[in-house]
Amino acid sequence: MTHKPKAYLAGPAVFHPAAKALLDYLAEMCGQHGMEGVAPFEPEAEHSALPPAELAALIRSGNMARIKECDVVIACVSPFRGPGACPGTTWEMGYAEGLGKPVVAWSEDMRPYKDRVPHDQDEDGRSFCRQHGMLVEDFGLAENLMYAAGPCVVQPDFEAALKIAGELAGSHRPAAG
Repeated sequence: MTHKPKAYLAGPAVFHPAAKALLDYLAEMCGQHGMEGVAPFEPEAEHSALPPAELAALIRSGNMARIKECDVVIACVSPFRGPGACPGTTWEMGYAEGLGKPVVAWSEDMRPYKDRVPHDQDEDGRSFCRQHGMLVEDFGLAENLMYAAGPCVVQPDFEAALKIAGELAGSHRPAAG
């Protein structure tokens, strides 16, 4: 029996007003590329009565379990509520890499990160964020170097990421247990 690779669909799609339809579409695209798309954990209706901290812990552990069962993570790092990626998504990417799983990121905004951050330059040409006064990373990458300079560069769309993920998933098998 052949293993159908599983791809965890990380990203802020869970916050979209039509989240289920969007995640179903992404999973369908995975299916067209011979993979099973696995959406982030969605609590059951009976969990809605849980205190917020317990519900948050349930969602976190559910997502961790889903990432563990997958062969690869496909992560949307499009700007979310600011110039950079969703922090939950970047955490999931790091968690997956820590488990030895390949991660492929994609973004709808491929401009260098520095171009998305309002900044000023000093006389030495260094860029400083207008909001916080901190240096703005300037490596010409679409996102933070910790995941944009990894083994796979950020891809310009989901389909491009999906093709790479399919190749990587084929060479990765989840650890037993």
